[in-house]
Amino acid sequence: MRENDLIRSYMAAHLTVASFASHVARCVQKQLLQFDRQAVIHFDSSQNVFHLYGYTQGKMFSLLLTFAEVEEWKAAGPYALDRCIFCELEEKGISIVHMTPYLRSVFSQSWK
Repeated sequence: MRENDLIRSYMAAHLTVASFASHVARCVQKQLLQFDRQAVIHFDSSQNVFHLYGYTQGKMFSLLLTFAEVEEWKAAGPYALDRCIFCELEEKGISIVHMTPYLRSVFSQSWK
């Protein structure tokens, strides 16, 4: 297991739902900005709701999850929430331009 994967496992096990969701949102934001420098990605965590929204690849998107749903994804695996987000984005027509080390971790068979 790579060091980053160990760190992410620790984070999933020990961070609060809001802190973990914010960390994942920053990772997703960074990845989307690498794919599209014109992307605008925002996220909010308040009142037991996590909201990720913005504009990338010529499309607007909005993803809304309750903290209970985030907690379920967090318990499912260290990259399960990231995977959920990227799958939802794909359903909205936002594609993964190419695999990166981060995305390989997100979609690794060992975490499914």
